[in-house]
Amino acid sequence: MTEYLNTINLGANTLGVKVAARRYFNKEVSELSLSESTVIAAITKNPSKLNPITHPENNAVRRKQVLHNMLSQGYIDESRYQEALNDPVYERIQNVNLVTQGEDKPYSYYTDELTEQVVDALMERLDYKKEDATKLLYSGGLTIYANQDPDLQAIVDQEINNPENYDTAKYSISWRYTLQHEDGTIVNFSEKDIEKYLKEGKGLSFNGLYTSKDQANKRIEEFKEKVTVDSDRILGETVDYVLEPQASFVLMDPHTGEVLALTGGRGEKKQSKTLNRASNVLRQPGSTFKIITSFAPAIDLYGATLASTYYDSEYTLGNKTFKNWYSGGYLGFQSIRDGIVYSLNIVAVRCLMETVKPERGYQYAESLGITSLVKDDENPALALGGLTRGVSNLELTQAFSAIANGGELEKAKFFSKIVDQDGKVLIDTTEDKPTQVMKATTAYLLTDAMKESMESNRAFASDVRVSSTSTRAHFDGMSQAGKSGTTSNNRDIWFIGYTPYYIGGVWGGCDDNQVLKDAKTGEYNGGTGFHKDIWRKIMTKIHEGKTDPGFSKPEDIVEAQVCRKSGKLPTSGCYQDYRGSAVITELFAKGTVPTEKCTYHTSWGAMLVPENLRDLDTDDHYYSYKEPEEEEEDEDSERDSDSSEKNTKNKITISEQGPSKKKSAED
Repeated sequence: MTEYLNTINLGANTLGVKVAARRYFNKEVSELSLSESTVIAAITKNPSKLNPITHPENNAVRRKQVLHNMLSQGYIDESRYQEALNDPVYERIQNVNLVTQGEDKPYSYYTDELTEQVVDALMERLDYKKEDATKLLYSGGLTIYANQDPDLQAIVDQEINNPENYDTAKYSISWRYTLQHEDGTIVNFSEKDIEKYLKEGKGLSFNGLYTSKDQANKRIEEFKEKVTVDSDRILGETVDYVLEPQASFVLMDPHTGEVLALTGGRGEKKQSKTLNRASNVLRQPGSTFKIITSFAPAIDLYGATLASTYYDSEYTLGNKTFKNWYSGGYLGFQSIRDGIVYSLNIVAVRCLMETVKPERGYQYAESLGITSLVKDDENPALALGGLTRGVSNLELTQAFSAIANGGELEKAKFFSKIVDQDGKVLIDTTEDKPTQVMKATTAYLLTDAMKESMESNRAFASDVRVSSTSTRAHFDGMSQAGKSGTTSNNRDIWFIGYTPYYIGGVWGGCDDNQVLKDAKTGEYNGGTGFHKDIWRKIMTKIHEGKTDPGFSKPEDIVEAQVCRKSGKLPTSGCYQDYRGSAVITELFAKGTVPTEKCTYHTSWGAMLVPENLRDLDTDDHYYSYKEPEEEEEDEDSERDSDSSEKNTKNKITISEQGPSKKKSAED
């Protein structure tokens, strides 16, 4: 009976009579009067409908029955019965509730996720059922040691909520409106009805975002006037305003898995267990998945290197044609390093399809802790983050933390210990062992390439302008590596980056998936770069006063000179490429340095593009050599002969139209 009374649901998020006494009367159980005790006893039959705060009239009916039963069974006499009935107990409850509401604050996004992980840990490690684990968490007297760093959390919260980090402020709304017509019919309306009215009723182009709260209120009142008549009774109305664009941030120690700070959104958090954009919202990961599903498994499992090349050109598989994120043409042979630094879509897709295969890329992502994939994701778009459901910021940051930790995955941990009321340690996550999910050499090679993506670089090409995609996130004084991601329709933007100390993942976007930027229509809802500013500012602050130890380099990493076009040992022609020397010094895991020589350059520096790729319009094609075709003599034979002789002499054929000059954009 004691256990029952200490765990029973008594409404208002209270479990047990001890908590209920404090919640409703601000007293200990032993201090409750008869009148107050019967209020709590009355709740048990239906904690929602008999809640004395929200439904005092219902509780009063049930309480009177409890008192009558006690009188009829001899537990109390008539005088105590009448005294309890005449007690204005519900006034005291409302007064206590006003104080409690002033003191109670909703859980932070971090605490929301912490409580979820505690319940999950009790279930998985100690075989508790969910109901029992929840009761133990809230009323079992547990002491939980959280991994949150308050100082780091304050920095994250400050920058996520700093209006200077967003060059526009718009609002989405969550609106509920309930009417009862004169005939008793009840109708409900939401913000979707307003959107439909504006689009279909007024012919407006409306995307669900308002430029201000005043504009939103104006549209609400306009719609209410349309649907409400004088005889209607308004049963209820609520409205919440949500700042857009939204953002989330996860900060971890990749070497321990400790989640040091987390925020699931910007703006005021009004309730506990609300939408957490950092942990329980799935969004399309864009180009961040190039690392996880294509480049990492290619190097780790299939013998590829950072120098391995794939042909960057328009690429069609079935009825799907893949293009790059920028509009400036194609580059020809590009290495995995180039694919990372410049976020090349075609290189990533070709790497997945020609080396890894979608099924294995899918499995590799799962090995890094991604749990939201479905079987339909086993397709070429996997390399570009084109997923059925998406991923959470927490899991994506956790996946990259394995790279930051030398290939060892430490699962994200929100607490270090759970201790019961007797001082016994129930769970100690500091004893958990990491999982080796990739070779240390693979992790370092990926880190080195992602480090370069944060530095100012330009692709090796003549007229195709492509620059590093992550330079906007770079801050001075610390080694750093990272990968950006932007979905093709500019609805989700990501940056996952790390230093020798921390890893941080930032997501930006609108809750209802509106575009952040559309060059064709001119729609602008925050742009596609603010997330990198947030990451840079947070990481700058949390690294103040820290020295830069650099990234730890495994002993099995070696250097070798290779041709950047073939990924093989250079020949004399590689040095004479018409765009400059194509010979670079690359990093390799010991035993993977190429032994074959380049076959993509002539001895005088022209490109030798394989026949099956020769007709594709790329920068390499523009500088490729092809034997001139023999032609029949005619009246212009002298001119043709001169032309042929010229081409043979120079050993290069230039296409009629080279790659067009276009400005680069950020991935």
